Amino acid sequence: MDYTLDDERKEIVLTGAEQNRELALALAQRARREILIASYDLDHRLYSNQEFVDALSAFVRAHRYAHVHILVWRHEPAVKQGHRLIELAQRLGSRIKIHEPDPVHGELIESYMVVDGIAYFRRPLADRFEGIASLHAPIVARDLREQFLAMWERSSPSSEFRRLGI
Repeated sequence: MDYTLDDERKEIVLTGAEQNRELALALAQRARREILIASYDLDHRLYSNQEFVDALSAFVRAHRYAHVHILVWRHEPAVKQGHRLIELAQRLGSRIKIHEPDPVHGELIESYMVVDGIAYFRRPLADRFEGIASLHAPIVARDLREQFLAMWERSSPSSEFRRLGI
């Protein structure tokens, strides 16, 4: 599904894995400065497909100060599955960073992605694909960004990813 300017200010209701995957890709393709991802387990269906990885790679290579920060609460599935995003982060470690949150932040119930502090998608229950998104909702995106950055400040590179060279 292509998301057009007509979708800019509409709230998009997410109902399935394929729609979530398409939205994550659309947001990555629109990014200019920053992509923030908070994910319980770095869902393989959303973030390990070649289109998404290519979009992130193009994003960080095309924009001088672009960066991707990813917080992952449970990293074992991604490591065991040979996640493509982890491989990309290994190659572009100065621009794509994957951390685990401080235990003070507990378990993540939701999952979200914020792009440039303007666009987002969010699933209130990380293990389900029902959620909402918007290509232009700066107030909601800014709140999610602030929440993410507060967790990022206390996070650290994952020992599992460090072992892989990230």
